Amino acid sequence: MTSKHLSAGSIFIQAGQTLDCFWYVAEGTLQAEYSGGFVTLEKGDILGLCDFNRDTHSLTYRATSECSVVPYGSPAVLIRTKFFGEHPDNRMRVALSMNRFVRKLLNKYTVTYRSCKDLYDFLVSSHTSYRKLCEELHIVIKELPGIKSLEPLEESFLPNVWQTAHYTGLHNIFLNKAFGPALHENQFVPGYLYHAANDIHIMLERFQMLYDYAQSLSYLLLNEDRLDLFDLYTSIYFRVGMQHPKSPAISDAIESICSHTENQPGISAQLTGSRIQEYHDKVEKIKQLGGSSDSQQDLATPAMLADSVSIILEYAECSSEMASSFKNTLAAYKQLSDKNSTSQDAMKIRRSLTDAFYQIYTAAFQISLMDNNIPPVLKMFFNFGYMDADLCGMDCAGFLYQNVQHYAGSKEHGIYTTHEWLKAVYTGEKDPSINELDVDFEKHVQSLKAEGQIDAEKAQNMLQDPAQKVMFELENMFPRASKITSGRPSVYCPILSEHQFIKQPEDALLYPDQIIKVIDTVRAADYSVFARESITVLSEKENIHDFFHVEVLPDIILMPVVGMRGAMWQEIVGRSRLTPARMMLPVFQLESLEKVMIRMIGEYRWEMCKRVQGARWNDVTEPSLTSLYYDYLQFYRKNPELSTDTKEKIKTGLQKCKQNFKEYFLNDYMMYIMFESKGSPHLIKNARSILFGQCPLSAPFRQILSTNPIYQELLEAHGRSVAERCKKLDNLSKKLLSKGEPIPEVMEQEIEYTKR
Repeated sequence: MTSKHLSAGSIFIQAGQTLDCFWYVAEGTLQAEYSGGFVTLEKGDILGLCDFNRDTHSLTYRATSECSVVPYGSPAVLIRTKFFGEHPDNRMRVALSMNRFVRKLLNKYTVTYRSCKDLYDFLVSSHTSYRKLCEELHIVIKELPGIKSLEPLEESFLPNVWQTAHYTGLHNIFLNKAFGPALHENQFVPGYLYHAANDIHIMLERFQMLYDYAQSLSYLLLNEDRLDLFDLYTSIYFRVGMQHPKSPAISDAIESICSHTENQPGISAQLTGSRIQEYHDKVEKIKQLGGSSDSQQDLATPAMLADSVSIILEYAECSSEMASSFKNTLAAYKQLSDKNSTSQDAMKIRRSLTDAFYQIYTAAFQISLMDNNIPPVLKMFFNFGYMDADLCGMDCAGFLYQNVQHYAGSKEHGIYTTHEWLKAVYTGEKDPSINELDVDFEKHVQSLKAEGQIDAEKAQNMLQDPAQKVMFELENMFPRASKITSGRPSVYCPILSEHQFIKQPEDALLYPDQIIKVIDTVRAADYSVFARESITVLSEKENIHDFFHVEVLPDIILMPVVGMRGAMWQEIVGRSRLTPARMMLPVFQLESLEKVMIRMIGEYRWEMCKRVQGARWNDVTEPSLTSLYYDYLQFYRKNPELSTDTKEKIKTGLQKCKQNFKEYFLNDYMMYIMFESKGSPHLIKNARSILFGQCPLSAPFRQILSTNPIYQELLEAHGRSVAERCKKLDNLSKKLLSKGEPIPEVMEQEIEYTKR
């Protein structure tokens, strides 16, 4: 090998590449990059030395200036103690290079640990201050997702002071000529390299854990979904106005949050800049308007919203007794200081309201079927769970009132509001969904008949009765899916309330185009995700047929709740595998829509595979997504291909998932779509192999990965598979032509699908 010249910014070695040679830095500087940081290497350092005892590079080496690197022998050569005996200068050069790297990494570790600890302390203290502010200002406290489960760093992450002293002492020994004879012992340097390399890899694993921890902390600080501390404080600031005595303290807290967002993992400078600029622009606008809180009210709440509950109850034709009881219970709920309380009284109030809500909803919906001019307040009730302006907040009520007349799903893309969906069931456009026991409407009627509750004639009438179908949907899917998508089943209440929001309603409200965009993003990467195999007859005369792929996009129903989860309700409807899956989302989404959708689509992938495979879903002799994952996770301890570190990583992952293989897969699928597809390795090799084999990435993404050596084997295997399929289709085409049969359009579509 000859020396190489590297231009500034170029990547010389990618993490995951085979380690076949060490490289000596003759001129310039490089960065050795790991998760969340890097170490600078200069003239005299040796690239790859930290992986002395490994087969692949664990770091990415990027030139930060014009560089010149010289090959320094293979690992096999350096491992031979004879190498150091024949070349005495190498002992000192290699030992010092390794020592410099370890000490730099130790210093970085100490800085990273302190940064994580400081950020944790800041988050906890700021959130505590926020709650106190809300109590003092009599403002509803908004929850910050993840703050309650936040834990301080374990003591095991504390930097080892003795370790730093140990390597500093060794550095001094190496430079002291008096110790030269001792260092001439050939076995010392190789032994030292093994010891130091092990220490480095332990630190790199901890860096990954600290990086993940810092990402989870920084997400609470500021994120693109606005579920963050920054939004909590700015919401208070704009609500009380700039003239309030507490405003200066709130402003200082916001500025402190801004300063803490700098250089945090997971927070891009672009996101930080746009959010902070948006905040400052709004402050300037308020100053121009005079700075009062009243000047910040852009929405005027219509007078008719003042008694929305009465309008809804009257529309639903509720009895005076029920109306009075409901209003009293609602008043008690509004008076609760903590509406998420788990006290007996609070739970009793929520249960009572929940039961009454669904009774009122059912009655109102039945009346709405015959109403061509549904009042705006009822549309707010049907699609958002709105019932009371004071409870959901006047600003929110005004926003919904102004937008409800134009708010709708997108049937052509399979997206429905709750009212649209229930009406589609009533008109027969859609069949009712399965209940929580996976029983559909037809089987439900059959079970009633079998139990003797109804006779054959009544059973037949029920199957044809649209009112019975929609009642089945209202009694089964509707309440359960609403509770699941809320993400907080233990404190669930279906009535829209201000305390349920942790970001502004206008930011949380989902629109069809947002959902379509995310689905298209997933489809662009995982092109076969919604493809179903269907037997296709190419020629009846010649009895030529094959299994071709048909894309069947899911139906998505927007449940009238504020939530943070999605529900993959069912993968098919009835017995046909060419029917759309059904997925539910909260109409007010508090979590990242991308993450929720990818997870839900991953669950669809898993359940659809189980449906197709049937009883053999976990039988590895018939390879499939579920069977391969089951085998991989069930027997990972006995897998000789996995290193001890990898096995420990799988064990930790399974513990987090409570030994649930499906949950483990869902986490992997999310990383596969969000990171791996873009060329950022996050998965264990075995998981990557299964996912790429069963959920291959489309051509544009494969092109991106083609330069990364860790994907080469997978890409080659996929290429062979595509070539075999194309050859089979080509033979089918030739067979049709030889029989005098035309090439059908579906054949061209299948060829195009295969090459995607």
